[in-house]
Amino acid sequence: MTNRVTPYQSGWLTFLVDAGIATRLEAEDAMGRVAQAAIDEMERRRREKRRQKRSRRRRREDD
Repeated sequence: MTNRVTPYQSGWLTFLVDAGIATRLEAEDAMGRVAQAAIDEMERRRREKRRQKRSRRRRREDD
């Protein structure tokens, strides 16, 4: 998986900076936090799926 900024995301960064709402550094930091939160959520879902798969396997072995 590559980490890239879409045109939509870069448009928001530009808007925030041009409007004086945020500095370029603040906008990039915010985008990084959003990206990290998405990565954390994907990893949480993956761990949950693995946990469920393992518990199904254990139940089958117990029968």
